[in-house]
Amino acid sequence: MSDTQTTRPAAREGGEPLTGPPRTYGAIVWGQLRKRASAMISLAVIIVLALVAILAPFIGGEVPIRWVQAGETSWPIFRHLTNSEYAAMAGFALLLTLPLTVRRLRPRFEQIGASPWVRGVLIHGGLWLAVTVTLAVFREPERRYGFYLERAHEADSSWFPLIAYPRHPGYQELEIKEQPPSWQHPLGTGRLGDDILIGIVYGARTAMSIGFVAVGISMTIGVLLGALSGYFSGWIDLAMMRIAEVFMLIPRLILIIIILTVIPTWIPPVWAVVVVLGITGWTGSYRMMRAQLLQIRGEDYMTAARALAIPTWRLLVRHAIPNGLAPILVGAAFGVASAVFLEATLAFLDLVETPSWGTLLVDGRQHLQDLWWVWASAGTAIFVTVFVYNLLGEAIRDAIDPRLKV
Repeated sequence: MSDTQTTRPAAREGGEPLTGPPRTYGAIVWGQLRKRASAMISLAVIIVLALVAILAPFIGGEVPIRWVQAGETSWPIFRHLTNSEYAAMAGFALLLTLPLTVRRLRPRFEQIGASPWVRGVLIHGGLWLAVTVTLAVFREPERRYGFYLERAHEADSSWFPLIAYPRHPGYQELEIKEQPPSWQHPLGTGRLGDDILIGIVYGARTAMSIGFVAVGISMTIGVLLGALSGYFSGWIDLAMMRIAEVFMLIPRLILIIIILTVIPTWIPPVWAVVVVLGITGWTGSYRMMRAQLLQIRGEDYMTAARALAIPTWRLLVRHAIPNGLAPILVGAAFGVASAVFLEATLAFLDLVETPSWGTLLVDGRQHLQDLWWVWASAGTAIFVTVFVYNLLGEAIRDAIDPRLKV
């Protein structure tokens, strides 16, 4: 027998070696999240809320999905959907398929030294932008109201949404106003005969859009400015810190109230709120990214990358920013919950005229005992949404803890 003996790694029953490819940090964090039932339940609730918000016209309304009359088949709901609704559907589908794209293209990207997630986000972002621009240029939604519910007896066949009821009730619906929950209206009706369940469904759209868009804008600004401030330091860091301190002193609620009183009538108030929340809420993610970059820029792999003359922009995008994003995701989850609560507050103060849970709270407040189902439904929706986002944020915070078990 030879003095030197080759050591082979142990193998499983199927012949697969025990030592596999190293796990990425994202895979480790995801593994920790999957062990927590509260995190998975919260994530499932958030996905359901997003689906309800995006597919609201298919859940409640008076426009049918399919309409057959005199032998001719039409699909009215697809003509009535706005371009923004189609863009939201496309964005949600691309977001869900992003992990599949990254998995399929990972070997090719890793061969050229590129980040699979960064390239995947760029590809899906480009596809979404192309779809959005195409819709805006070539498509015009149908605005004509067909009175389909009144003419339902004329159709040979029709597929209405799950809750076939007008979003904006007329005189006929006033006969069933202020009705308690029943089989026809599971959450009852309001003061104008409006169905409360439809209001909850479309209120989810307002809450989700404000939360995700506002936090997306603030995170983008905060991450970019924080990366530049923490990496270059010096006078750049000093100037940006002073700017961040100014924005931190701005009372957002007062600023939103002032802007809502001076904006032109053609600007939707809800989008004005989104822009204000996004522009003024970036200081938290900025400070976290700055702190991460101050620590990361001295790491050995950053020093080696600079020694290899890697361009600064690629150094930040490929190495620095991805490695500093973990704690910012925690702030994003809490930020969405804060944005949802703030929007409900503005609607409760009658500053934003849009279908929302805060508007339902206002309607129920005027008759606390007679219309208890109105404020109870809206309050429950706000509580559940804020609670699951806070629960998910705490789970992510625990998962990215450096003392987690690998």
